[in-house]
Amino acid sequence: MQVEEFETNKEPCILAIDIYGSNKGGKVKLKISDADDKTKVYTQRDVVVGSHKTYYVRMPIAPKFASIELIGEGADIEDITMYDFEDDISHEYFTRDEVNSFIDFAEQFSENSGLLEAGEAKYHSDDNVYTIIYRDVITDNGNYVPTPARINQADGVMEVSKQHFLEYTIPMRMAILLHEFSHFFLNDVMEDEIEADDNSLKIYMGLGYPRIDAYNVYLDVFENSPSELNIERYEALNLLIKNHN
Repeated sequence: MQVEEFETNKEPCILAIDIYGSNKGGKVKLKISDADDKTKVYTQRDVVVGSHKTYYVRMPIAPKFASIELIGEGADIEDITMYDFEDDISHEYFTRDEVNSFIDFAEQFSENSGLLEAGEAKYHSDDNVYTIIYRDVITDNGNYVPTPARINQADGVMEVSKQHFLEYTIPMRMAILLHEFSHFFLNDVMEDEIEADDNSLKIYMGLGYPRIDAYNVYLDVFENSPSELNIERYEALNLLIKNHN
């Protein structure tokens, strides 16, 4: 395992990480977290080891000092370069005050949810429009429900599972929160999962979050709830991400 510390000074950025590997074709895990708070993970992904490859990590949210880890054998970080970050907020959703209010709330919650109290704790957006009930796990009549989040179709109050969020990166948490938000606040058909995927990814991708983290969190959800609908959602998800410029 190798750990490097890099100053990002809380500036949105793209980190270019040059990785050299001796075990060609093998895999190691690349993890970027806050050097001062390991509950804040900005990406975690498998990378294939070759003689040399540069991996680009988009960080719309960044810590003051990033801890960059290679977990596994047969690879080394040779260089780290920080580039300017660009988003794409041209979609009309970003002109809506209520959408921007939720983005601010979701980003604060996603970055800090590793430290926040759960149980029956309630968290509210600054304008008090949005509420998250942060639970240890989500249940129905005392029975465990294997979902990271859900939204009440009557009032738009969201429930989030701390058990799941502790395992997720910040971008993964954002993808889940934006999906649930879209069901109630953006969808034409509230129950439509594919419409919620579409609406949430327009925001997620526009903000510049990493594609791989969106893939990873959706795969986690689909694996926990296999169904024909989720197969259809995964195929649609591939198209949505690939077609986003």
